[in-house]
Amino acid sequence: MRRPDESMSLLRNLTEGALEPEYRTTRAPRRTGWVTLVSIALVVSLLTYALIQTFATRDVQAAERAQLLEQIAEARERQSLVAQDLAALESEVGDLTSRFLPDEEGRRALAEAELLSGAVPVEGPGVVVVADDAPDATDSQGHVLDSDLNYLVNGLFEAGAEAVAVNGHRVTTLTPIRSAGAAITVDYVSLSAPYVVEAIGDPDLLPARFANTRAAAWWQYLRLNYGLTLELTPSDDDLTLPADPGMGLRYAEGG
Repeated sequence: MRRPDESMSLLRNLTEGALEPEYRTTRAPRRTGWVTLVSIALVVSLLTYALIQTFATRDVQAAERAQLLEQIAEARERQSLVAQDLAALESEVGDLTSRFLPDEEGRRALAEAELLSGAVPVEGPGVVVVADDAPDATDSQGHVLDSDLNYLVNGLFEAGAEAVAVNGHRVTTLTPIRSAGAAITVDYVSLSAPYVVEAIGDPDLLPARFANTRAAAWWQYLRLNYGLTLELTPSDDDLTLPADPGMGLRYAEGG
């Protein structure tokens, strides 16, 4: 009697004899111990190298930072010394001016010119204006721009201010107010909001006069449309504004 699967014998033989006898008896090669050790050593070496490079980079960055801080300290020290020399020279110029301008009218005219030009500090009553970005500012439309600050300063002068300073920096005819990236520079010094504008003048008249200027209308537009804030209040005490360091004596000729 034939087997039921006898007809499948040829297929079974092909399937069972697909591999050569050598393949049936050969054992899979095993990884030797020294190969494993080499692999582990290689991984450890790579990790060690990565750690060394990381710490070396940190050391270099720390050294560079320390060097920069040292340079900044030296620059500030030099700036302080130069400021002292400048103050001494300005005092000397004042003494020479008094000596060679004995005429009272001439000294008065010089003092007035120095006051108006911003060459000397000034003290007196006035108003304080605080200009700030919108509380929820997300783009340039919600921030105070250099043009907005220019409008404000010019409006205060138009209203009768005798002297103006922004964040402690005196504004004169030679003081640039410009944009520098995200900051505003006043006399090439970067400032950030809020901007405190001090104006010396009659505190009873300045607010009303300023309200009638184009600057006030512009800032009202900014407040209504972009949320910028502007607060003008009379100063309780006298304001003291510094001199513009760029307005010192540059040229003199003896007679």
